[in-house]
Amino acid sequence: MLRLDINLLFTAANLLIWFLLIRKFLFKPINTVISKREEALASQYAKAQELQEEAAKEKDKCAKFQEQIEQEKTAAIAKAKEDARTEYDRILTDAREKAERIVEMSREEGEQEKARIIGTAEQEIRSLIMETAVRSMQSSAGDRALYDQFLTKAGETHAE
Repeated sequence: MLRLDINLLFTAANLLIWFLLIRKFLFKPINTVISKREEALASQYAKAQELQEEAAKEKDKCAKFQEQIEQEKTAAIAKAKEDARTEYDRILTDAREKAERIVEMSREEGEQEKARIIGTAEQEIRSLIMETAVRSMQSSAGDRALYDQFLTKAGETHAE
């Protein structure tokens, strides 16, 4: 059975003293170290969170910058295509104009050549007519001989 005596009181006092001593010299420094470590961890976690947020901002910034570069690239390609199309149209228009000028010059040269040939033919016909008229006045030979001579000369001139 349990007796209530002074030993029990000394044991309880001894336990209380040990508890207070352990609490003051052991648990208090350990709790202080633990709280400092918790603060350091919280500080590091906050820094990590800030760095993560900053990295996310930088990532968004880079994504926007890349999107802007893509838009500029697309605009530059579109402008280059438009410039090329304009240059192509200009070259094509110049080529058509040159071709039209060449065709027109060829027509004019052809018409001049035709006029020269016709002029030469008319001059030869006039000279033949004049020669025939002169001979018909000088010669008393028949019209038939003159006509044959005219045809012979006209054939020679035409064959040349």
